[in-house]
Amino acid sequence: MRWKTLAGVAITLAWLMPAVPAAANEPAQIGLSQACELGQRMTYPDLRPLLDADADAMTDNQVRIRVNQVLAASKGFYGLVAERAQEALDGKKEGPEKDTRNFLKSGAPNVWNTDVRLLTSQTMAKGGPHVKEAANKVLGDGSVGVLLNFLNEGQHTARTQDYRDLVTGAGRTGGPEVVKAATAALDGTFEDLRVFLCSGWLAAHGKDQGTITPTPTPTPTPTPTSTPEQTTTPGQSVTPTATATTGALPTTGPNTTAMLVVGASLIACGAAGVMIARRRRA
Repeated sequence: MRWKTLAGVAITLAWLMPAVPAAANEPAQIGLSQACELGQRMTYPDLRPLLDADADAMTDNQVRIRVNQVLAASKGFYGLVAERAQEALDGKKEGPEKDTRNFLKSGAPNVWNTDVRLLTSQTMAKGGPHVKEAANKVLGDGSVGVLLNFLNEGQHTARTQDYRDLVTGAGRTGGPEVVKAATAALDGTFEDLRVFLCSGWLAAHGKDQGTITPTPTPTPTPTPTSTPEQTTTPGQSVTPTATATTGALPTTGPNTTAMLVVGASLIACGAAGVMIARRRRA
């Protein structure tokens, strides 16, 4: 008998529990911080024409000019190469002539390879799944030409796919305005995808939140107060008393406290019914 009573209470609670709507993902979960931080697309220079030189067949003056060219091409792109080129020109180890020649013969290619690998690893760390996959593949190859091609082309192709996946996911979980903005971004350019993730999603999400119609809640009946009755004479109209309204926003979503109270009351009633039934049989 007890298990039947408990089962009835559980079924009643299940019917009384309101359905909880699936909440759309918050903008912070959809957007990428890198989408807002991403600057202008960079084209990393290919240093192979400058480094592919027979230093032994060059004069000291030609070697120094070539190292200066390497330094100028590396600034703003390859930190280690620029640093080592400047050190060679300063000649603090064995003098400018010998340091610049050694730099061209052996130091520069190795340092440049290190710079390119470091840039690829940094790009992989900040990228999405497609960027990580593409970067990991070129790092496995290891050749400077493949790494350079990833930095100039491959990373942008992979990032576009990552952004498209994120925008598509936002459209599936968002409201009407988010769907509209996501569709426009998917039909646009890479910059449209980036702007949507950086700010467009947040704006569309806010519009959707502002157009949600709250579930109407029953208005409690006001308690009568001891105010003097208004008397009227025949033919006299009564002016209704204005009801004060507040600027509070309507409460949406399930009332957890009320549900707990109702559930506890039903369980208590069920237990009381079991006890009464037993006493009557006794």
